[in-house]
Amino acid sequence: MQKSTITTLLVLLVLALCGIWTTPLSAQTPIDSTQYYYRVIAYPKNTEDVTAGINYFKRQLENPNTDTARNNYYSELISLGYFNNGDIFESEKTTINLLKDIPVTDTQTIVRLRNRLGRLHRSLNNLPLALENYQQALAMATKKEDSIAISNNIATIYMERSSYEQAAQVLSPFMKDKERIEDNNTLTTIYDNYGYSITQLGDSMGETLMLEALTINEKENNITGSFSTNRHLSYYYHQQGKEALARKYALIAKNIAYSLNNPRYQLEALGLAIDIGATTNAVVFKKLLDSLDRVETLQEYKYVAQKYEYDTFQTQAKESELIAQQEKINKTRYQYLALFIAVTTVVIIIFLSSRHRRKRLEQVYITETKISKRLHDEVANDVYKLISQVQTNTHNESHLLDNLEHIYSRTRDISRENSFIETEESFQTSLNDLLVGYKTPSFNIITKGIDKIDWNQIPKAHKTTIYRVLQELITNTKKHSKATIAFVEVSKEGKKLHILYKDNGIGGAINSKNGLLNAESRIEALKGTITFESKSNQGFKAQIKI
Repeated sequence: MQKSTITTLLVLLVLALCGIWTTPLSAQTPIDSTQYYYRVIAYPKNTEDVTAGINYFKRQLENPNTDTARNNYYSELISLGYFNNGDIFESEKTTINLLKDIPVTDTQTIVRLRNRLGRLHRSLNNLPLALENYQQALAMATKKEDSIAISNNIATIYMERSSYEQAAQVLSPFMKDKERIEDNNTLTTIYDNYGYSITQLGDSMGETLMLEALTINEKENNITGSFSTNRHLSYYYHQQGKEALARKYALIAKNIAYSLNNPRYQLEALGLAIDIGATTNAVVFKKLLDSLDRVETLQEYKYVAQKYEYDTFQTQAKESELIAQQEKINKTRYQYLALFIAVTTVVIIIFLSSRHRRKRLEQVYITETKISKRLHDEVANDVYKLISQVQTNTHNESHLLDNLEHIYSRTRDISRENSFIETEESFQTSLNDLLVGYKTPSFNIITKGIDKIDWNQIPKAHKTTIYRVLQELITNTKKHSKATIAFVEVSKEGKKLHILYKDNGIGGAINSKNGLLNAESRIEALKGTITFESKSNQGFKAQIKI
C-alpha cells in the first residue's frame, strides 16, 4: 500500500515538473525559432538550412494576426534567403514586391532593399544598374554600418571592372577609421576587398590584410566571408607565381562552396580552379553552365520586370517614344554641329598655316632686302669711292689700307649678322661671343643672368630669335644712340623667358626704320611680346617675353 502510494506521488511529481518545464518552452518556441532561422539565413552554412528558414518565414506570413511591419520583416528575410541560395529570380521578385509596400518614410528598409537589388543586378552581371541601386541606397543611408556595407558593395563593382584604384579610394576612408567598426563581418569584408585591390596596384600590404580577414572569418565561423577571402588569396598567389599557395586556397574555397551546397559558389570555385590552372577538364562545362545560367536568369528578370512594373509600362512607353524622337533630333543637330566644327577647324588650321608661311616669307624678304641695302650703302659705295681714288691717284698707301680694312670690317659685320648660329650645347658661349664682339674701348656691354638659364631646355627657334634680336638691338644702339654702355639681363618668369635690354644713349622718338621692325616681327612669330621705350636723354629700353 505504501509502495503504491509512493509510486503514485512520484508519477504526479514528474508530471508536475514536466508541466513546469514544458509550458515555458512552448511559450518560447516562436521567438527562439525566429531568432534561429534569422541566423540561418543571415549567416548561411548550407542551402538546406536556408531553405528551411525560408519555409519557416513563409508560414509566418500566413498568420493573420501578424502586423504589416512584421510581415515586411519576414519578407525581407525570405528575399535574403533566396539570394543566399542563389535563387536570383525569387529574391528579386520578393524584393520588388516588398519595395512597393514599404512606406517612403521607412528609409532604413528601403536602403537595405536597394542594396539587395544592387547585389542581385551584380549577380546578373548588370553592373551599371547594380551601381545605380547602390548609389541610391548610399544617398539615403543614415547609419554608419549601412554606409560601410553599401560602399563596400560599390567597391566590388569597380573590382569587377578591374578599376582597383577606384575601389581602393572608396574603401580607404573606412580603413583609416577601422577601429570604430564594431561588426567583425563588416571589418573583414573591407580588409578582404581593400587588401585585394591594393595588391593589384602593387602594394604587398594587401596580402597581410587578406590573411588577417581570413583569420577573423575562421574564428567567427563566417563561411561566406571565408570563401571570398580564400578566392582572393588564390588569385593573388597565382599572380605572384606561388602556385602551391594558390592551389591551397582554391581548394579551401572549393570545399566551402560544396559545404554550402550553393551552385553559384560552386561555379565561382570551379572558375577559380580553371583560372589558376588547377584543373582544365571542366572548361567546356563551365562555359555551358555560365551560358545556360545567364540565359535563364535574364529570361526570369525580363518576366519580373513585365509582371511587377506593368502599371508604369504604358506611360514609360509614351515617354520613351518622345525621348527617342528628341534624341533623333538632337543626334541630327550634333552631326551638323560636329561637321561645322570640323570644317571650321580645317579652315583655321589652313589659315594659320598660310599666315605662318607668309610671315616666314616676309621675314626672308625683309632679311634679304636688309642685306642688299647694307651691301649697297655700306660696302658698294665705299668700294666705288676707293676705286675712284686709285684711278685718279688721289690717295696715299696708308689711307688706302685704312679704307680697305674699314670695308673688310663692314663686310665681316654683315656676314656675322646673317651667319649660322650654334643653338646646341654651346649656345651660351655663342651668345657671350656675340656680346663681347660688340665691345670697344668706347662701348661696353654688361650682362646678367645669361649663365643662370638652362639653355638646353629652350627651343632652337627661340634661341635663334634671341640671338638675332639682341644683335639687332645692339646694332641699333651703336648706330643711333651714341651710348657708352648697354645692359642685357636674362631671367625666367614661370615658363616664360624675360629679356631686358637698355642703353644710356640719347634716346628720342622710336623709328621703325632703325631696324626694330625686324626684331618685332621675329618675336611675334614666336607668339611673344616685345615693347620699346625711349625718352630723350634717358636712353633706350626693350622688354621681351617669349
